Order: sequence, then C-alpha cells, then structure tokens
Amino acid sequence: MMNFSWLPPIIAQASERLVGNLSEFAGSATVWLAVTGLSRSGKTVFITSLIHNLLSSVHNPNRMPLLNVVGERRLLAAHLEGPRANRLPQFPYLGNIEKMAVPDWPERTSDLSEIGIEVRFAPANTAGRLLSEITGNPASLTIRIVDYPGEWLLDLPLLGQSYAEWSRATLHLLRKGVRAEISGEFLAFIEQHRAGAVASEQVAKQAHDLYCAYLVNARDRHGLSFLQPGRFLCRGSLGDLSYLWFAPLDVGEDGMFAPHTLGALMAERFETYKREAVAPFYHDHFRHYSRQIVLVDVLRALLAGRDAFDDTRLALDAILESFRYGHGGILSKLLLGPHIDKVLFAATKADHVPDIQRDHLAALLQNMAAFPALEVKSSNAQFEVTALASVISTAEDTQEIDGQRLQVVVGRPVGSAKQAKFFVGNVPIRPPRPDAWGSPFLNVPVFEPPAIDPAPIEGIAHINLDLVLEFLLGDRLR
Repeated sequence: MMNFSWLPPIIAQASERLVGNLSEFAGSATVWLAVTGLSRSGKTVFITSLIHNLLSSVHNPNRMPLLNVVGERRLLAAHLEGPRANRLPQFPYLGNIEKMAVPDWPERTSDLSEIGIEVRFAPANTAGRLLSEITGNPASLTIRIVDYPGEWLLDLPLLGQSYAEWSRATLHLLRKGVRAEISGEFLAFIEQHRAGAVASEQVAKQAHDLYCAYLVNARDRHGLSFLQPGRFLCRGSLGDLSYLWFAPLDVGEDGMFAPHTLGALMAERFETYKREAVAPFYHDHFRHYSRQIVLVDVLRALLAGRDAFDDTRLALDAILESFRYGHGGILSKLLLGPHIDKVLFAATKADHVPDIQRDHLAALLQNMAAFPALEVKSSNAQFEVTALASVISTAEDTQEIDGQRLQVVVGRPVGSAKQAKFFVGNVPIRPPRPDAWGSPFLNVPVFEPPAIDPAPIEGIAHINLDLVLEFLLGDRLR
C-alpha cells in the first residue's frame, strides 16, 4: 500500500480509496467487514469461527458448502495476514482456538484488535478469469475485521448530543421501569448535588462511581443493553483518566451552566470524552466498512423480560443510526469513503433452540429490528436476517413436559460433569404483548464448546455461517 501520510488528511484519504478501488481491477482487493454486536452477543466467537472455517475449507470444503467459492471448489488458499507496523494488536485467533479446544470459551473482548485473512480463488466471472489468465495469478480478497468491546458502539450516538441533551435522555430512562429500581442510590446522590453547585472534583468522582456501579448492575444482573457511556463499562487501554469522571445531572431547560459549577465541570468532561475517546474510534475504524453483520442475542433478551427486550431494541436503533448505508458512486467513495451496501442481522446462539424454532428466532429479530431495518432498506442497502450459531455446542433431543413430548436441546454446561437439557418454550415470531411477558429468566446456560481440532483442517460445526458469508462476501468472491 502506498504511503499518503504526507498529504493533507482529506487528500490522503481520497488517494487511499482511489488506489483501493483501482486495485480491484487488478484482481486483488480488500473488504472491511463490520462485525457489530452488543456485549455478549458472540462477536469474539463469530470472528474466531469465521477465520478457522475459512482456513479449514481448503482441506474440508464440506464444512462451508453454501459459500459458493467453497462449494464450487474455487477456493485455492487462505492464510492469515501477519502483524504489521502501525496497526492495532493482532486479534488473538490462535489463543482463542486453543482455548476452545480445551474446551472453554475465549475471554470477552476488552480492547481493540484487528485481523486480516487473505483468500485466493479461481474467478467465476468472465472478466476475472481473463485477467487471471493474463497475469497468471488467481484472484485474491483480503477480509479485514476490527474487534472491539460491544459496549463502545453505544458511544457513537453521543457525538450528536450535548451534555445537557444526554443527561436529560439518560435520566428520563433512569426513572422508568427496572432502571428506577436499581439506580436509587445514584439518583439520591445527584438530588443532593445539583448542576448549579460549586464544582467539586470529589463530588464528580463520587457521582461517576455510583453511576458506573448502576451500569454494571444493569448489564450483569438485569440484562440491559442501552448503557452509556460504553467505556464506563469497559475502559480498554484508557485507564482511569480524570476526564472520565462525569455522570448525568438534572439540567435546566436552557442547558447552560455557569462557570465553575458542577454542571460546567461535567459538561467539559463529556466533551473531552467525545473528542479524545469516541471521535477517534469512529473515524479510525468505521470509515472503511462496506459490509456489516449485526449480532443480536435475541434469546437472552427475550428470556430476560420486557425491560431487557425493549432495551435491546433501543440499543439496536441507536447503533445503526451511526453507520452510513447505501450504494455510493465512485465520486462518493472517493471523497466520503464507502457506504455499507450489505447488512445482515443475525440472531446468535441458534443452537440453544431446536431446529424447528430457528426460523421463529430469525422472524422475532426481523420484527425486533423493524425500524432500523426500514432505514437500511430506504438507503438501497441489501438487507437480510437469519439465525446463526458460530459454534454448535448442543444436540437435539426430546423430553416429556406436562404430558407432551417436546423437542429440546442438550449440552454440557461449562463447569458441569453432566449434560443438561434446555427448553425455552415456544419462541414467538413477534414481540410479546405487554400482558404476555413472564418473569425474567437470566440463567441461560453457557454450554461447553464441542471438541475442536485447533489445526485448521476439519473446521468447526456451525449453523448458517456459510450462508451468512455468501450473502456478505459472495459477490466479492466471484
């Protein structure tokens, strides 16, 4: 790749994109895949399984038959890019796959990392075959992915808000439903420390700590998702910097703060956080994406109850507002960067329900994401919804329940010596009516991964991973 760092930023970015577009005509290209998901949606396992199965497909094409480049036996080679200077730390694929072979699951993502996999293949289209014959080289596509904590996605909408606007919206939510039940200590504290009070470092830090405790409780014990700022839950490499010590306060109608007040201090730190943490993350890692998968743990949201389910819908809507969708022309790509022209919503952990219910899981997600999906469609981006299991960790069985023999799944919960059966009931295809919600159930079992060979030969059993990749990347592998 040519180095354009000496040019002014806008010219450098345009030059990089022009070289990237021209390289496609030379038989090699790079596609940036946005793997988008809230915390615990399965991003790390998805990326690990995607890489392992692509590497393994050279040896075992039966593992990914519905990815056409594999099913048509056109895949010639696949290998990982090595670490490069001036890039992010390498995504820990090898460590993840070795841990899954134990068997155990990889650690949750705690900071930024990146990985690229280069795929060499025989072109299926006439122009590609002709170019390959002229150059004597196969076509190639590098798939590049950046991994990051899912919590950080919910910071992107903050870029369009002032501190006063964010405080009003956040406190409005805190005073409703389950949030009101678990945020009492924080709300009582800010009731005694108003925005117009004299600025105090100690008070700001206390408010911040109480607010962070509420966020952790909301995520871990109540299954809530729409929690901002994201780095209050997962700092990454930031550490405990003083500009993070802010929290929402009750603010006046005008949203203005007198100098040297607590409100002014909080507002200043909010703006610093956006400038130092949020904007660089958005600019550096989102402007390249042209394909996107949105991973949603629909089952967990459904079982966690109405508050958690509605919260997941709110979080989805907020996240998708932060991306650009639609087909950009050459000039648009050159000047503004690529738009996302294909997006797939995936209901993850499909192996936790029997096969006959997986279509229901996808239909529920489609209805759950109806409003964001309309925005995607209206921008001419291609859109799809499916159920997905990056790794199959269960098998199907039957069990008699209340006199009826029903299909269930069976697997070995992590840390258990015995297998256990799991029955979720009937998965609805639409969000339940307000009077149809049962008691929240947050103890969805975590099943051990199956026996996995860490060598990329056999691959990993999955549900619909090949269909997902065909939709997202199949046209780039023709």
